[in-house]
Amino acid sequence: MSNNEEASQKPFTAISYEENVAFKYTLPGEVESESIERELTFIWEEGIEQFIEEYGADKPYKVHGFVQQRAKEIFLEQIEGRTDDQIEEVQDEIANKMKFGFEFTGPLHNDD
Repeated sequence: MSNNEEASQKPFTAISYEENVAFKYTLPGEVESESIERELTFIWEEGIEQFIEEYGADKPYKVHGFVQQRAKEIFLEQIEGRTDDQIEEVQDEIANKMKFGFEFTGPLHNDD
């Protein structure tokens, strides 16, 4: 029995998969857009059959099994939190590039 089969035998399950997401932006005064790519983890809310129908049999996924509903909810909150953090990091990176016209990584100091 594989890990996916073992997990699906537990009463509460969640399906996760990874997706490479490109965040596109255009700097002021530029014509061509740029992008920042991140691999994000998403949760599939429906069953495995619907996942395979949507993405095909070759798309990797993981089935996570939980004995208690609360454990599943904690797992989903953790995935959502990590994904939100990654999106915020990209938004900050884009905002810094928009503000300064290049990738800015440190504080500004006024040397009077």
